[in-house]
Amino acid sequence: MNYLINFYLLMFKIFIMKKQILLGAALLFVAGMYAQEYEECADCSIPQVDCTDCSFDQLASGPRGAAINTSFVDQNGAENDAFVNQTGDGNFSTIKQDGKMYSGHEMTGGFGNQAFVDQMGVRNHSDIKQDGNFNYGEVNQEGTENFAKQDVGVGWAEDNTALAHQYGEGNTSFQKQRYDNNTAHVDQDGTGNYAEQDQSSGANAVAGSDAYIYQYWGAEENAAKQTQRGSYNTAIAYQAGYQNTSNENQISDAGGLSANYSYVDQWGAWNLSCVNQEATGFAYNYSFVWQTGETNNSFVNQYANNGANFSTVYQGLWLYTYGNVSHVNQVAEGGINHSLVTQLGDYGTSVVDQSATDYGFNWSSVTQYGYDNVSGVSQEAIGGINGSTVMQVGAGNFSAVNQYAEGGANLSFVGQYGFDNISCVDQNAADGFNLSFVTQLGTDNMSFVNQDAISASNFSNVSQVGHDNLSCVTQTGLVAGSF
Repeated sequence: MNYLINFYLLMFKIFIMKKQILLGAALLFVAGMYAQEYEECADCSIPQVDCTDCSFDQLASGPRGAAINTSFVDQNGAENDAFVNQTGDGNFSTIKQDGKMYSGHEMTGGFGNQAFVDQMGVRNHSDIKQDGNFNYGEVNQEGTENFAKQDVGVGWAEDNTALAHQYGEGNTSFQKQRYDNNTAHVDQDGTGNYAEQDQSSGANAVAGSDAYIYQYWGAEENAAKQTQRGSYNTAIAYQAGYQNTSNENQISDAGGLSANYSYVDQWGAWNLSCVNQEATGFAYNYSFVWQTGETNNSFVNQYANNGANFSTVYQGLWLYTYGNVSHVNQVAEGGINHSLVTQLGDYGTSVVDQSATDYGFNWSSVTQYGYDNVSGVSQEAIGGINGSTVMQVGAGNFSAVNQYAEGGANLSFVGQYGFDNISCVDQNAADGFNLSFVTQLGTDNMSFVNQDAISASNFSNVSQVGHDNLSCVTQTGLVAGSF
């Protein structure tokens, strides 16, 4: 008897793998008798969204023009202060504070150094290098094509602060910080500005660092890049304007509290946000993307080992906004994936891909307002649970949910309000149960539910209000019920 069960389980797994290639192939059999009259029954595949490349041209570090006025400050020890004020074009300023003190034959380290640079003009250059703890560096530049660079930490580099303020067009800011408890802040006001921050913390204390980039309203074609390595890192990017790009990469290693926090806030149109997070060692990734306006794109990629991924994407704000795209990809090994997507406006597209192994858990919730919205959810859990909730309000909405769980349970709730809506739900579970509720209100709504379970129970509840509605339900399992 056991070998028969194992045989059917093997056949079932092969069947599932084939079905995941194209969801429409599975639903074609479900609605075959309706295919000629309703061609939509034969196509319920998960929509695909190409992940737009968030990379941008890497700017070189170096002077932007001829060094007309030159200032060089070199300080050793602790609690040193350096002030540089330059007005004109082509000014060059270098401040070096190594913060190192020697006691006998030992290098004990320094702290409390401060560097301030004020430059006004065109193609000015500021370079600050600080080693040690509790150092503070601030650069203020006003003009065009100015360059600011701060490099903090080689040893004893903790609790340092680096600030850069740039006003104008075509300005560039680089900030590099090493070790723990560091803070980096860049604010730029203008167009065509570039800001890059790189923070890395080792295994010492591992309290993480904070990075902030603010590119203000009215700006266009600004680029913000933030890279963080270590643990307990926080990255915040704010962009207001048009055609801005934000790229955030966070890698959290074991040690301390392994967690990454990313917050991206973009206002305007044609903005692009890419968030990539990796966490290992019982780590957590948190990503929040807020895009207000139209034709914005958000891509979130998260990986967690023995941890959890949490992603929230909010697009729209105004009902007349349109053309926003959201793609969330989550992979958790022995962990949890959770995704929440809200889109307000018209012609929005949302795609969520989730994979959880080693008794993982996937959950996705998508809410869309407007018309011609598309939502696709694909979930895979081995030894875990899949759950999906999709609500669409408007007209011409399309929702496709594909779930696979081995030794787990699938849950799906789809509610559509309006007309010309199509909902496709495909669930597969072994040693578990499938549960699906589909509610449609309006006209010309179509619902297809296909459930497969071995040693499990299937439940399906489809409620349709209106006229010309079509519902196709098929169930396979040892214990199955349809109501």
